[in-house]
Amino acid sequence: MLLKTIIFFLFSFLFSIIAPCQVRTGLDNLIAEKFAQLKGKRIGLICNQTSRTLKGEFSPKLFVKQKSFKLVALFSPEHGLSGERKAGVPSDSSETFEGIPVYSLYGGNRKPARSKLRGIDALVFDIQDIGVRPYTYLSTMIYAMEAAAEYQIEFIILDRPNPLSGERIEGNILDSGLRSFLGVIPIPYLHGMTLGELAEMAKDRKWFIDAESLELSVIKMTGWKRSMYWNETGLKWKSPSPNIPTFESAVGCAIFGAIGELGILSVGIGSDMPFLRIGSKLVQPQFLEQAVLSSLPKGISAKREDFTVPYEDSSKTFFGMKIILPHNMEKVITLYGPEFIIVKKLMADSIFMNSFTSLKLGKQKILEKVTGVHNFMQAFTSDVQAIIPGENGNRNVSLVEGFLFKWQKDAARFRGLRKKYLLYN
Repeated sequence: MLLKTIIFFLFSFLFSIIAPCQVRTGLDNLIAEKFAQLKGKRIGLICNQTSRTLKGEFSPKLFVKQKSFKLVALFSPEHGLSGERKAGVPSDSSETFEGIPVYSLYGGNRKPARSKLRGIDALVFDIQDIGVRPYTYLSTMIYAMEAAAEYQIEFIILDRPNPLSGERIEGNILDSGLRSFLGVIPIPYLHGMTLGELAEMAKDRKWFIDAESLELSVIKMTGWKRSMYWNETGLKWKSPSPNIPTFESAVGCAIFGAIGELGILSVGIGSDMPFLRIGSKLVQPQFLEQAVLSSLPKGISAKREDFTVPYEDSSKTFFGMKIILPHNMEKVITLYGPEFIIVKKLMADSIFMNSFTSLKLGKQKILEKVTGVHNFMQAFTSDVQAIIPGENGNRNVSLVEGFLFKWQKDAARFRGLRKKYLLYN
């Protein structure tokens, strides 16, 4: 009997160490509080397919059933309410959900129009982000906050985890001259904050019109710690967009999301593993393999594996590399930057170089918007070197590496700026 008791407690202890914690989202806590903050109000809900409880219940379905408040409108971001629309495809189509009108915030208007907000007392925002600045759900939130401030509507955020943890801050702070829907506030590429925290920061630092007049509140999560990656939260992953089917793809987007915009390298979009493959039809497989393996950060590996991407009437097969992520992401020092080192190394191939320099201006401008850096394209083709400090004195590096070094300072500065807005330890 004593032996059985010891074994039981031993297994219980081991399970508590191995099993992920259970995080409760802002939506779950709103339900636990019996929707108290919404009582007696007419509600507009900004949501998509990720707006779910621990049990998988869809927030619009729950809101429709409530008697203590009235759901009068739904607003959907890029990819639509169901999350199935392709990236970058705008829509102004008229929809309803159980009799409630659904208004798109990724069409002619990306900011809620006054006509759609009439009679609404509070806007509730409940969407899962992926922690990468160009991902447009952050921009949707900021634009909606601006509209709420303008029309004196309360704004409530049901907070959710940053899948990349609350500690990973990497990349440059967005250049204000490159503000767009792919980068709406001056934060690093990987910001290490929840949308609730970013909302508090944007309001306090007046990063949108009439910010000081916005009545903002955040219904916090419980059980979430800044050190947690998604696979430690105990939450079930619900694809936030078609090309982010898994948590691993979200990590891959942090690594390869920017160069995918150029179109001269495939990052697996449309394949079975979006953002977890990198391939080319321009360079030899061995050269690509060498460039990738020598550029990936410690902890992330890759292996040769060609892949096929379907197109409208055909498909393309790429010489490729499959990216292999570790289970413990904390061991990976950096995610953002290796993609640019890979491109710089591939410039040694004349065919690749010619394709790169022939890119249309539109592609170049998109890369600037995504990275938030002016004239970044020139860094890949320039022979000019940057000087950065090393262990044994200054050393000469490519301009691309010079940018990456400078971005470390941006990340460090932002880490200090954000402290007063953190809602979690």
